[in-house]
Amino acid sequence: MSAPLFADSVASCPHTAAVIGAGTAGMATALLLARAGHRVTLFERVAVLSPVGAGLLLQPTGLYVLERLGLAAQIRASGARIERLLGTTPVGRIVLDLHYADAGLGVHGIGIHRGALSSALWSAVQATGVTLRLGSEVDLVEQASEHVIVRQRSVEAGEQFDLAVIADGTFSQLRSQVAIPHEIAVYPWGAWWTIVRDPERRYDGMLRQTYQHASRMLGIMPVGRLAASATAAMPFVTLFWSVRRVDEALLRARGLRAWKEEVLALAPEAEPLTGQIADFDQLIFATYADVRMFPWHHRRVVVIGDAAHATSPQLGQGANLALVDAAVLARCLNMHSDIPTALAAYSRARRAHLNYYQWASSLLTPVFQSDARLLPLLRDMFMGVACHMPGARGQMLSTLTGTNTGLLRGNLKLE
Repeated sequence: MSAPLFADSVASCPHTAAVIGAGTAGMATALLLARAGHRVTLFERVAVLSPVGAGLLLQPTGLYVLERLGLAAQIRASGARIERLLGTTPVGRIVLDLHYADAGLGVHGIGIHRGALSSALWSAVQATGVTLRLGSEVDLVEQASEHVIVRQRSVEAGEQFDLAVIADGTFSQLRSQVAIPHEIAVYPWGAWWTIVRDPERRYDGMLRQTYQHASRMLGIMPVGRLAASATAAMPFVTLFWSVRRVDEALLRARGLRAWKEEVLALAPEAEPLTGQIADFDQLIFATYADVRMFPWHHRRVVVIGDAAHATSPQLGQGANLALVDAAVLARCLNMHSDIPTALAAYSRARRAHLNYYQWASSLLTPVFQSDARLLPLLRDMFMGVACHMPGARGQMLSTLTGTNTGLLRGNLKLE
């Protein structure tokens, strides 16, 4: 078991903190640190926030952090409750069948548009008195013995802080400036994503996936409503389709009709969804990468979120790990007045949880997104059976819900 995510006490020694990046990790961190009494400046290189991507899955871990932030009701009102993950082959063979309720009474996920989560966090950040630097591209973080200096592009003078939090995403421009060994490996596979209407609510309550070998995967997940839509009450789903990076341009050149035919050959029931896609501009291509580093801090600088430990989206954990990062970092800074000590405590506290999900992601990704033939054959033969074996099902559920800290280490303590 691990330490609880939150320490309710206000920081014993408030600090000045620069948070770089206004994604999920950055905004949650800025919000938590400001509420604990730290003086926070949030830097974001774009002038207007516009989250990339279509939908994401909030697991019980991420929902717990949002609950403590007072945002869970808003998130649930915007998103869609997910009770089940069901994955099948085109002929209906069950590969994955996991019910959240088997992990505990009331346990569930929330499918939500990325913009809805961003909007909720952003509104809360604006209400805390965080100093905002939108349209500010940080290109240098310099460390001294007692402070860090954050320098922005085209601004001559830097700003001095007690610590800096790097949260600028998978393809971070600042990670390499920190004296921590790290590796980044771009996955050969990415995905097309889009948002479409589900007026008949065919996909309520379920994340649905269809696989053919590991080279074709269609996913459909409810994401609730889009506040900016003229039909705000209309339920929407996000649709995603595996695409090999080197083939992306070629697939677009083949035309939309050829792609739709390929999708419908796999899942004919998706026709009401694909019928809403009239142009390739509706399909956003997302590239993923593995980021490996440890520790995640050096002296007065810490790297969090995807900048520190990005994985493929196969386990649906990116936003959830980022939210837990923010909670644990705030706890450590509240418990330790010395910044290097607090950041060292953070790296220790996050190691087991993050190591497990990076390992699990590396293990599972080629089973679902690759050119392999044997691995998906074994998947189709044994994974569905394992879903109904008590020991295996327990491991799968704790992995799905975001609480697993290792095969023999127990679960994350949510309290």
